[in-house]
Amino acid sequence: MSTVHWIVAAAVAALVLGTHVGALWRSSYMRMHLGSFLGSMAAGATLVVPSTLLERVLQRWAEIDPTTGQGGTVTLLVYAILIIAPLEMGLCTLAVWPFWRLRRLRMRAGLSRSLEIREGVGFAISAALGFGIARSGVYLAAASAGWLSVLRALLWPLVFATLCAGWGYVLGRNAQRGMRGRRFSSAWLGAVVMSAVADQLTFRRGPAAMLALLPLMLFMFGIAFLLWRDLQRREGGSSGGKLSSIIASAPAPSLETIRDAFRRQDRPLTLRWITFGALVTTGVITTGLIGAVWLGHELNLDFAAVDAAEVGAEALAPVALLGTGVLVAFPVSGYLLARASGTQSVVEPAVASSLAMVLVMVLLGMMAPVSVVFAVAFAPIGFALTCIGAWVGMET
Repeated sequence: MSTVHWIVAAAVAALVLGTHVGALWRSSYMRMHLGSFLGSMAAGATLVVPSTLLERVLQRWAEIDPTTGQGGTVTLLVYAILIIAPLEMGLCTLAVWPFWRLRRLRMRAGLSRSLEIREGVGFAISAALGFGIARSGVYLAAASAGWLSVLRALLWPLVFATLCAGWGYVLGRNAQRGMRGRRFSSAWLGAVVMSAVADQLTFRRGPAAMLALLPLMLFMFGIAFLLWRDLQRREGGSSGGKLSSIIASAPAPSLETIRDAFRRQDRPLTLRWITFGALVTTGVITTGLIGAVWLGHELNLDFAAVDAAEVGAEALAPVALLGTGVLVAFPVSGYLLARASGTQSVVEPAVASSLAMVLVMVLLGMMAPVSVVFAVAFAPIGFALTCIGAWVGMET
């Protein structure tokens, strides 16, 4: 890495950290306890050292090398999901635990729900940024010179912090149970899986593969928007000025409405409609992929360029075309199932979509194991689009 690369990377990292600290500073409560958040950030950065050493020991023992692909695609993917991602997410959680525990002992009562949520998210993002930026520094020290390596190093902390914010929200919302609750465990495991997928797309595949992070990030930002707006409504939309008022009144469903859509049942769930919906979703996905491939060949697009070493229009266009063909299938299938079954809940389309995604992943895994990484990255937004399609189908 040249000096210019390091300067740019350090400047952007400082900007990200400064933005996060500035967001904490805006809250008088967060400002009073800023030292705890900075301590969690420093702990996250420090824990990169044992994480890196342990990963290298495990890689030498297993005779695999994620940077060169030694060990095979399937082995590296399993290694990332079962070992690396849980290790890194666990260390990030460890960086939060003592400071969170100390705050809970001091403030066992008297905090509003909104402040507890903000505190949980603040600790999670602080530790994640500290860990992610330090890990990117280790990556840059060993990576080949080039702006692509800098882009990967800068992208990773943002993705990792976004994923950690999910379990940070659950931690704050269920502050009394802390990290022992089932909801926290579910959110944490989801972040682990998505972290492994994001790591593969960011560091282990061709540059164009990073485009597959867009659906995942859009999904996370959409969830963050709904949660933030719910938080603003709890506070009356007045604590953050004009922007908070706009967010609180934005034309989007509330969390209560979304929960009702999943709870509302006019009849028991039927295996017949779930199976039928899974088959319909699988068929529509297959049709979308076939249509995308056919259109790509008509336009003389090279789909092999997706995993090429250099990024260009020949690599970006196939990714966009395939992604569009897949994602369009989910709202269509959700709408069709809701209309055909006459259901008043999105549960059946949601379960059918999940089953269809599992079937598609199994088929893709047999044909091209690396494609499972892309499928998992698209799964959250596909699930959300199915629910949206079913919601529209219920209302029409």
